[in-house]
Amino acid sequence: MTEEEIVREHQMIWDLAKSNKHRIDELSEEQKELRNLTSAVSKMVTEQKNMRDDLAEMKGDIKQIKEKPAKRWDALVEKVLNLVTAAVVAYMLAKIGL
Repeated sequence: MTEEEIVREHQMIWDLAKSNKHRIDELSEEQKELRNLTSAVSKMVTEQKNMRDDLAEMKGDIKQIKEKPAKRWDALVEKVLNLVTAAVVAYMLAKIGL
């Protein structure tokens, strides 16, 4: 092998090494970005779970608020029925003289 061939081969190896270093640096940067993305997705999953829990709690609260007027109405109807029943019984007792 001549000196010129050795120099050319050495230059070729050197160029290849620089190219490989450049690709490794790019891969390293992509790997960092991928880690950041993974971390962001993990945080989003946690946030979504927290939002789901908050939503379930709010749903329960809304259900209670919606049921409150119905409970009041039921209690009012029950009291009116009791009052009517008591009035009818009192009227009957008055009619028979008790």
